[in-house]
Amino acid sequence: MDIGNIATTGMQAAMSNMETISNNIANAQTLGFKKSSATFSDIVPSGSNASGSQIGLGVQLSGVQQNFQPGGAIQTTAPSDFSISGNGFFILHNQTSGQAVYSRSGHLTFDKQTGTFMSGTQRLQGFLAVNGLIPSGSAPADLVVNTATQPAKASATVTAQGLNLNSGSTAPTTTPFSATDNTSYNFTTHSTLYDSLGNSNSLDLYYVKTGTNAWSVYTAVNGSVQNAATPGTATFSDTGQLLSTTGLSGFSYTPSTGAAALNFSVSLAGSTQTGSGNSISSVTADGYPAGQFIGYAVDNNGMLSANYSSGPAVLVGQIAVANFQSPQNLQNLGGATWAATTAAGSPSVTPSNSLSNIQQGFLESSNVDLSAELVNLISAQNTFQANAQVEQVFTQVMQTVTKL
Repeated sequence: MDIGNIATTGMQAAMSNMETISNNIANAQTLGFKKSSATFSDIVPSGSNASGSQIGLGVQLSGVQQNFQPGGAIQTTAPSDFSISGNGFFILHNQTSGQAVYSRSGHLTFDKQTGTFMSGTQRLQGFLAVNGLIPSGSAPADLVVNTATQPAKASATVTAQGLNLNSGSTAPTTTPFSATDNTSYNFTTHSTLYDSLGNSNSLDLYYVKTGTNAWSVYTAVNGSVQNAATPGTATFSDTGQLLSTTGLSGFSYTPSTGAAALNFSVSLAGSTQTGSGNSISSVTADGYPAGQFIGYAVDNNGMLSANYSSGPAVLVGQIAVANFQSPQNLQNLGGATWAATTAAGSPSVTPSNSLSNIQQGFLESSNVDLSAELVNLISAQNTFQANAQVEQVFTQVMQTVTKL
């Protein structure tokens, strides 16, 4: 009689189910953990023992299926914590084996010395930027932030933004122009130029009304007028729009700091001449001093930028996200990491996978539903007890048969 064996397979299956459920419950707080479910198949006679009226031989574990439904997002505010909003996996490079592993847990540490994002000894992968752009067709590599001091950039273009010169102004009676005599000009603006060593140099622009809709523009660096003999000019239309400028490019000033000569031009694009008075929004120069690394930021497209104490943010690259056709067939390595398998398919890794898919300062929680798992556990326990009851009945029957 196979009743005892059938009951034994039922208890073994129920134990496997309870083990799977218990593992889910144990990892309910594990970041990036994906719950699993045990699947079973019946056992039937085969070969010469098979027939149309055959009785099954019990049950067996056919597999453990992983569920990659995303978990909830937990806000941490830590800049090196990342989560994936939808599908896909972070790519981590194992420096020991040289192999890539895949993870849903973005709980990383930033190594300021190397500029890399680490999960243990594994480095986060991404598409590296070149001159502020992600090259088409590039392959993932270690994302490395330049944490060294960034060199200064000498100013080359000065832009007067929102400049309006008073159309009601009259030409100054004091001539010739003198930067130290405010009666010799109508308006002045101030800004800063940076030389190749990052030193600041004061820049003053002086505006002198010379006639109807006509102005002269004098440029002084550190108090030294650069174009006293041939000032720049600005001409406006009878509706107050800037028609033309001359003599506002090709300036060259040699600092006393040992820096290279400052070669710059001045732009008055968009300036106006109306009766609303002299005014300026800002005068900006495109240079900046040397900058210390102060941090980094990642947007929801996975674009990683480095920030410095001066100068613009620098695009480092884009966090890479890998997709698989059958992620449930990935090999679970533990630690919320997986390895690629033939059954899972080849990883698809493109920049578009990251678009609107990355959250900085968040981590993905386990996708285990404790309430559901406890219900499943009770069901598995009942199944085990029912099979144990069958085993007990079988024992009693066999005792009776033995006495016959």
